[in-house]
Amino acid sequence: MTQVLVVCAAGASSTFLARRLTDLASTAGLAWSFTPAPVDSIPDDSTAVVAITSHVASPDVLNSLTSRGIRHVILPDTVRGGFGAEDALTVIVDFASDEDGLTGPNVGTHPRQVVN
Repeated sequence: MTQVLVVCAAGASSTFLARRLTDLASTAGLAWSFTPAPVDSIPDDSTAVVAITSHVASPDVLNSLTSRGIRHVILPDTVRGGFGAEDALTVIVDFASDEDGLTGPNVGTHPRQVVN
């Protein structure tokens, strides 16, 4: 089972998003787990994919995750709470199905960043 930690700023948005992603993944036949998590609670040995809402994806947060070797993806700006969950799932699935798990640091105008 693929585990995805959904990270937002206050926790409420990630809870709504994780619930919506769980429903969408189940409908799509994906046996994935989506769990809301504060960014500072992600352990160094985490094997989960970390999906970060764009407003939380500061350089400090991204550098911390990268330096700890935690795979992460930045969700599109259209994702807020449960809204935009379809876009979020598409980005997460694309990331998870990327064979090497790394497409490079796409900071700035790109809709996502993925780092292994």
